[in-house]
Amino acid sequence: MRSAMGSKPLRILHLCAGNRWTGAATPAFNEVEALREAGADAHFAYVGGYKLETKIGAIPHTHPIIEKAQNPLAFLRTVRAIRQAIRTLSIEIVHAHLTYDHWLAFTATGNSEIRLARTFHTRRVLRSDPSSRILLRATSHLFVINSAFVTAPALGGRQVRFTPPPVDVRLFDPEGVDVRQQYGIPASQPLLVAIGKLAPDRGFEDILRAFAIVRERQRSARLLVIGQGPHQPALELLSRELAVGDAVIWSGYHEDDLAEHYRAADVLLFAARGSDEGHRAILEAIACGTPAATYPLEGVEALIRPERSGIVAARMEPDALAEAASHLLELRLPRASCAAESEPFGFPWAAGRLVASYSHDAPGERSR
Repeated sequence: MRSAMGSKPLRILHLCAGNRWTGAATPAFNEVEALREAGADAHFAYVGGYKLETKIGAIPHTHPIIEKAQNPLAFLRTVRAIRQAIRTLSIEIVHAHLTYDHWLAFTATGNSEIRLARTFHTRRVLRSDPSSRILLRATSHLFVINSAFVTAPALGGRQVRFTPPPVDVRLFDPEGVDVRQQYGIPASQPLLVAIGKLAPDRGFEDILRAFAIVRERQRSARLLVIGQGPHQPALELLSRELAVGDAVIWSGYHEDDLAEHYRAADVLLFAARGSDEGHRAILEAIACGTPAATYPLEGVEALIRPERSGIVAARMEPDALAEAASHLLELRLPRASCAAESEPFGFPWAAGRLVASYSHDAPGERSR
């Protein structure tokens, strides 16, 4: 992957003001990894001093240069650090992922020839206020992590590329160990899985209700919940009220062994968008050979091939989700064929989408 300016590799700095391996940080970092595998000199800047630095801080192309605080002085210090990174690394493109990053990138590049890129990770940040319009005019390359955002009015008249969350198939694949034995679940027992922060707005009430319907049809079915949060006691109470409390496993938060948990399951239940609206969990589960039964949320149709990697429920109701899950349990899709459906979301395709935009999309006006 060569720069349009010559024979040297394309040099990109991705900014993500995240401090945890959740939200926009994971897909942003994976884009950097995808670009590097494709031959680009890509780097990742993030907020230091948190768990994220513990996880990726030893990687040479990661830089904890975004300050923890978000106040004017911290902003200016971070801008100086980004400018230094741009000079040291000879950066050509600065790619922002959050609105704070976008302002940092806009300020750090000044009137230079450095091009700006931005990925929009949630619909709520697609705004048309004067400040947002200033940033958009200065931005050469626009991306959205959810296919439904492409036609957002705030991006009207611009070339916008859909860049779904890249899946690292080195980690998420159908082969390898799973956690069934750890939880005492026989290989023949139907197992559904759900993942996310245990918060009131993350769809777990509907997941439990859907699971209760599934269990009326398959009495041996169990549900593995991956995640933690303050809403867990209320959810545990609801599971008991639904008479499925003894069939639900509250496994807590998992990161390094997440693939092992996906591999253990027969179906992923997905009922609400997360803090990042790319629906990354669906793609990771599919890559592990676990099909998804999902509500008809914005953008999920672009991720699922019906009856090959999942089913989108007919409506956003627990009975419809249960119907989709039950059908998948009956289909018993081969894990290898399900996992093959994740290929278009792997690193090579992710890098290709980004480079196509970096190389060909019309630049912004760079109005200052």
